Amino acid sequence: MAFRTAATSLNHCVELVRRQDPERFLCNLHAPQAARHGLFAVHAFNVETAKIRAATSEGNIGRMRFAWWRRALSQAAEGAPPDHPVVQALAHAGAHYGWTWRYLEQLLDARETDLDLVQPESGRHLLTYCERTAGALCLLACECARGSDEARAREQAALNVGAALGIATLLRGLPAHASLGCTYIPVDVANRHNLSQKEALQGRDSVALADAVRELSNNGVTHLLAARSLRDELAPSTRAVLLPASVAELVLHRLHVSNYSPFASNVGRPLGLRLQLALGWHWCRGTF
Repeated sequence: MAFRTAATSLNHCVELVRRQDPERFLCNLHAPQAARHGLFAVHAFNVETAKIRAATSEGNIGRMRFAWWRRALSQAAEGAPPDHPVVQALAHAGAHYGWTWRYLEQLLDARETDLDLVQPESGRHLLTYCERTAGALCLLACECARGSDEARAREQAALNVGAALGIATLLRGLPAHASLGCTYIPVDVANRHNLSQKEALQGRDSVALADAVRELSNNGVTHLLAARSLRDELAPSTRAVLLPASVAELVLHRLHVSNYSPFASNVGRPLGLRLQLALGWHWCRGTF
C-alpha cells in the first residue's frame, strides 16, 4: 500500500481541525491519547465534507465531489486509499480501530442531501439528519475509545449527544443557512408556531421564529439529559470522547439567555474560554 506515513496524514488532520473546527480540536485534546488518531481523522473528514455545499454553486459539481469522497471511502476501507491526507488518515485509523465504515457513509449521504436545500418535513426527519451527522461522529468516537461498556448504553449515549450537538449546531448556524436560502426548522415545528418559510428566511428575529427555536432547543436539552443519564453505564474512555456534549450545552444555554434569538451576537461567537473551562471541569469529574 502506497501510504503516506501515518504521522504525516495525522498531522494534516490535526492542523485542519485546529484551524476550521477549533471547538472539536479542544474536545479532542481532552480525549484519551489512544483515541485521538481516529478522532482527528473523522473530524477532518467532517470538515472536508461539510464545506462542499458552501464551496459549490452548482448541485451537479457538488454531487461529483461527493461521488469522489464515496469512492475514496470505499478504497480506504479496502486498504487502498487515494493520495489524499484525510483519506489516508481514515485508512490508517480504520485499520487500527476496526471501526464501522457505514457511519462515515451515512454522514456523507446526509451531507449530500444538503445540496437540495430542502426544509425537513418533521422533527423526526431533523433528528435522523442529526443522528447521521453529529451522531455518526459520536458513534465513531466511541469505537475509537474502545470502552468496556455495553454496546446498547454506548450507542444510546452517542446518538443522544449527537442529536443535542446537531440541533445546537443547526440553530447556531441559522443565520448563515438563511443567507443561503434554506432553513433546518422542520415544517411541522414551523406550522405549530405559525412561522412561514419567508419569515424563517428573512434574516431577522420574530416571535414565531423564537418560539420555533425554543422548541428545538428544548429538544436538544432533552437529548443531552438522556445521554448524561447513562453516565454510570459508560466506561471512562467513552465518557471522555463524548465531551463535545459541552459544546451543545453552552450553545443551547446561549440561546436560552438570548430569548432564543439565533441572531444574538453571543450565539454565534466562539465558545473559547468557556468551553475550555467546561471541558476541564467535566474531564476532572469523569463526566460529559
